[in-house]
Amino acid sequence: MKIKDLEPDKALASLGSETVKVVIKLENRETADVSIPTGISAGKYEARKVSADEGIYQIQKIKHLIINHNWTQETLDAQLEDLSLGANASLAISASFWKAISRINYKQKLKFPKLMLLLFEGGKHGNPNISMQEFMIIEESLKDAIEDFRRLRNFLEKKGLESTVGAEGGFSPLSFNDIQALKTIEKIFPNRQIALDAAASFKKGTIPDYDLILSKYKIASLEDPFSDEEWDLWVKFCTRFGKRVMIVGDDLTATNTERINKAVSLRAINAVVIKPNQNGTISGTIKAAEIAKKGNIKIVVSHRGEETIDNWIVDFAIKIEADFVKFGGMDRGERIAKYNRLSELGMV
Repeated sequence: MKIKDLEPDKALASLGSETVKVVIKLENRETADVSIPTGISAGKYEARKVSADEGIYQIQKIKHLIINHNWTQETLDAQLEDLSLGANASLAISASFWKAISRINYKQKLKFPKLMLLLFEGGKHGNPNISMQEFMIIEESLKDAIEDFRRLRNFLEKKGLESTVGAEGGFSPLSFNDIQALKTIEKIFPNRQIALDAAASFKKGTIPDYDLILSKYKIASLEDPFSDEEWDLWVKFCTRFGKRVMIVGDDLTATNTERINKAVSLRAINAVVIKPNQNGTISGTIKAAEIAKKGNIKIVVSHRGEETIDNWIVDFAIKIEADFVKFGGMDRGERIAKYNRLSELGMV
């Protein structure tokens, strides 16, 4: 498919930072625009990003190599990798091309992933007294997720619990710690399975007592229980708990094919987070997901801490048949955009 034009620009992400945006036009008159999110707690093994200004400069500089040429997704992404752009610049071009040719344009019978609905946030995303970064529950339907989030909001209001809104649209009560968050979820949602993100690479001090948490609460998924260098701890932990809990790599694996391969071969994880902006191209991200599938581990497609109102990540998650998605809580517009897209595509 020939790219007739592409124009880089800036867009604002959810915390007010500038990010890279690209509008692309194809020879068949299809157009698409994509704005690239970024991480608040970005792992050191993620692909290198650049400032929005630098990203726009890089795209303008290589634009003549891209337009008026025929591309497949694979050949375009190979060219972008050879050009050594910042990951946010290369992904803006790669994802806009993918969105123009692959976006789901009509309702059809789709296989939807399960939702990891964000309820409480801590760490870098909210009240620092809550050391876990994310407390989520696993939802089978969009309707249930909407009702459950509303139920939690009503509970906090009736109890008079003062809460800020976390970076990703969950609640972050000022008086809560980890155990209070878990007890509240257990009380309101006794039949729901819980998913946690410890974000251990960004923790200071002692790690939580995972033995206690896993024995006392209905934990179905635990993300980043250890730092991205503690391979031995990951392997021992997955050996011990992996048969009953999803041990999810995010900062450990960083949507990097080599690190996912290593984690699979060592049996350090049984699930992996996939984030396109950690990789830098759509083809590279798909390859990372394919390695996970071949390794028989679950795939969790995820948003980022600093998000935009763009919703192409929803279509992408469905296209690669993700097992789960993380789109945050329902108290911020850029997160609602993803849930609205699921509704448009027929998820009930």
